[in-house]
Amino acid sequence: MDGAVRERLMTVEEFLDWHPDDEKWELVGGIPIRMMSESNLHDTVKSGIGAAIGRRLRPPGPCRPGIDGRQVFIDDFTSYRPDAYIDCAPFGGPGDLTVEKPTVVFEVSISSLDRDLVEKRANYFHNPHVEHVVVVDANARRVHHFRRDDREERVLEVADTLELSGTVMLDLPVAEFFEWLP
Repeated sequence: MDGAVRERLMTVEEFLDWHPDDEKWELVGGIPIRMMSESNLHDTVKSGIGAAIGRRLRPPGPCRPGIDGRQVFIDDFTSYRPDAYIDCAPFGGPGDLTVEKPTVVFEVSISSLDRDLVEKRANYFHNPHVEHVVVVDANARRVHHFRRDDREERVLEVADTLELSGTVMLDLPVAEFFEWLP
């Protein structure tokens, strides 16, 4: 696709058929966007989030944690690839490329904080299953939490606890997101 000119916008369905397996892409407004390589900071915080969720979200509940890899449908021409999520749909096929019921989505932000807080946050709520959007500012070690029901921003510091309610009832100590950092 490098250097190619598209005559029309790509749908999410077309994007999922085209999507290279070994690369990180999102579809934004019908245009495939290759994501930047993840830094050590990004990867470490993302792993911390996954570990914190995994310690508290226990089977045999209807929801399970996920990290990276699958797309969250926004509309016919947009899908995002969150860094972590909680999916409350029954386990699908092993080759599923989308998160069916992304109840909670996490974005780890290193250099795209403004985009994540404004554009992505608003767009995630177009998916009817998203109840919480959590943007983790890895540089400041701060968490921005948004709930569908009020969309009021809650800014949490390392000593605070992220409280999720709704389909998923979970308390996540913010410190655990950053526990492997010096």
